[in-house]
Amino acid sequence: MAQYSSPPDQAFLQSLVDAHPEPFALVDREFRVVVANQRYSETYSGLDKAAVVGLKCHQVSHKTDTTCEINGEECPLQRVFESGLPYQVIHRHFDQHHQADYVAVNASPILNDRGEVVLIGESIASISHGNDLCFDADKMISGCCPSFMRVLDNLVSVAGTEAPVLILGETGSGKEMAAQLIHRKSRRFSKEFVAIDCTQFTEESFTSELFGHLRGAFTGAVENKMGLFELADGGTLFLDEIGELSLTIQAKLLRALETGSFRRLGETRTRQADVRLVCATNRDLKQMVGQGQFRADLFYRINCMQVELPPLRHRRDDLPELINYFLGRSRHKTGISESARTALLNYNYPGNMRELRNILDRAIALAKGERLDSAHLPEYVVHGELAAPVHPVHPANEFFNYAEHQHQAVEPSQAVSGRAPLDSIKQALDKHHGNRRLAAEELGITERTLYRKLKLLQADD
Repeated sequence: MAQYSSPPDQAFLQSLVDAHPEPFALVDREFRVVVANQRYSETYSGLDKAAVVGLKCHQVSHKTDTTCEINGEECPLQRVFESGLPYQVIHRHFDQHHQADYVAVNASPILNDRGEVVLIGESIASISHGNDLCFDADKMISGCCPSFMRVLDNLVSVAGTEAPVLILGETGSGKEMAAQLIHRKSRRFSKEFVAIDCTQFTEESFTSELFGHLRGAFTGAVENKMGLFELADGGTLFLDEIGELSLTIQAKLLRALETGSFRRLGETRTRQADVRLVCATNRDLKQMVGQGQFRADLFYRINCMQVELPPLRHRRDDLPELINYFLGRSRHKTGISESARTALLNYNYPGNMRELRNILDRAIALAKGERLDSAHLPEYVVHGELAAPVHPVHPANEFFNYAEHQHQAVEPSQAVSGRAPLDSIKQALDKHHGNRRLAAEELGITERTLYRKLKLLQADD
């Protein structure tokens, strides 16, 4: 096995490594650091560059004695030693303060005069530090599974552009947090991030809320009001659940997005606003265009760069960390039983991150300071009643109603009987132009209940 061991060349290698502005190290086949630049050592150890020589690279950057493969991450060094070709991966490293740092690792082969790979040059470029991914005590983006790493890399990549971004993802998968990350990593980070819940708009309120109004423009307009579009000038405008907008509102929105110009309600003067547009939906907009429910010109306007967030059931390797995070956030100190942890790890979370958080909040409240056990979890989690992957529910901002859900262990004939429920549901949906959130509110049920009743009624038909 070829190895680099010639002492006279150590100074030469050191000078080559020092020429790299980013963290850089040379690593041998045993994953030991042969030489590193000061940036590498300071970032991950806070010590002089000589202090990391001889340590395993995963000990320095991952703070673990086990290799990347064992930790669930792909090892780029192993790939390069096997193939002899450069390789890049996205990893989660930990800096000298043990804060998460998501990085792009570029591994390149270093050959001897016989063409054998004897060392690997590891260049590291930070994508997003852990602080970028914390939004408040309740909301964070975290993980290390490949699907999460890929989407994080995509989010940071699109953040560097000015193009509109369309974020796709199931309910509760973190679309607004993804939009906030795009804003934080963009050149507009010092300006406003304005989030708009499109499900709240009626045709009457749209113009006033988005573009503002003058005093006296309508009954109740007692003062001039700046609209959200103007508030986002120079920053990012996030339109959450854009698929819920009516066709009339879509037409008004399209003009403002294309020209950047608008008028406050009751005003003749035209104003301008420079906004970066980020939209999100859990609906199939392309299908809606084909059905005449979404304007094709607006779809092509917002669908420039697309990022799809993975559902939590595709991030199973991240579940232990996320469970520990939410338990720690709530200051739950008494631990969790093995049976409860197993149930949480096996469940598929159709409501994604929001559902996981709500399940744990509920369980902690029921535990009353005692050890969290499976008895504190909803029965459908313990018994896996919803364990099969579920298609995303179209209405926006859906929250689980656990009290209602636990009391729904009834026969389908009891849950939906006769034609009256179907007629009521159809009337409510027609009244609210297909908006299931508003229809559910009028019927006095949750969106999930409405969706389930529709499926049951369709099955009966």
